[in-house]
Amino acid sequence: MPTQAVIKIGTVVATEGPVALLGNSFMKAIRLAQEDLKDTTRQYELVVEEIASPDKAEPAIEKLINIDEVNAVVVGLSMSGQIVKPYAAAAKIPLFCICSVGSVGDELYTFTTMPLAEDEATLWVAEAKRRGIKSIARLTQDYPSIDNHVRALRAEAAKAGIAFVYDDRFEATTTDFTATIAAAKATSPDVYFVEAFNPALDLLGQQLRDAGARDMASIVAFSASQRPELFEGGWYTDSYVSPGFKARLDQRYPASRLATHMMPYAYDSFNMLVQGFESGKEILAYVRGMTEYDGTAGKITKKAGTGNFRSAPAVWVIKNGRPALAGLGVSI
Repeated sequence: MPTQAVIKIGTVVATEGPVALLGNSFMKAIRLAQEDLKDTTRQYELVVEEIASPDKAEPAIEKLINIDEVNAVVVGLSMSGQIVKPYAAAAKIPLFCICSVGSVGDELYTFTTMPLAEDEATLWVAEAKRRGIKSIARLTQDYPSIDNHVRALRAEAAKAGIAFVYDDRFEATTTDFTATIAAAKATSPDVYFVEAFNPALDLLGQQLRDAGARDMASIVAFSASQRPELFEGGWYTDSYVSPGFKARLDQRYPASRLATHMMPYAYDSFNMLVQGFESGKEILAYVRGMTEYDGTAGKITKKAGTGNFRSAPAVWVIKNGRPALAGLGVSI
């Protein structure tokens, strides 16, 4: 257990390229968490390592551990988490990964804080059933976390009798989806399931609209679009964030566009670590023993013996060109 007056919490997140919106939203949320601290027995220093892409995390974590000597790490995105994980284990420090890949969390040193792919799939299929959807055309980018969403969605859809009538898995560099869209349309799906990072996401969205396809749905992706109006009327599942917290972020960063996906978990993970250090207990024992936390994403729960803090996702829609929690009728 660290005895120093200053506790260093390191962060690793990609803030450039296709995931820039997600990574920068993550950073703003975690910086707000540090600003909000008060009446703590120790000081908490945030040591930031912004990286160019999720696969470039190794030099960042080596610096954080070997030079900065951080006491804990919070990482955005599963690809970075998988790279950082063995370093955290070797240093025997807690790692919180804001990602939906359950296998990243090991309950020893690494913990995920986000709805898992299975949680997203369960809610997505429930909403699809409510909407009377029976068939899906899938157009998704080749990427590990996206593939994980699709795997979970397939399993849940099969239980509900919802069929995938068309499948296409494309490379990130794809720019022309004309033939793919024509083939998908020929199957007359009830909905087009779209998931990708930009620029492919918005290129695909534009070409679907040009082809007259309006029934679109996703997991997470629409919130990261640079042109959400392309998906007007579409729906997706994503992290729940309390409107009050989102309003605070918008007030703190009025000139910034923010994506919901990782924000509440970045904020909550930082505070969960502070809570652990403030407890006076050994930090890893404290985190391993946690079973729930009430935060900005609602109640987060962790079953004993697992490394996954899970919370219920929410259904979102694109309304008036902006993400809005379904049923609230207002964009947040």
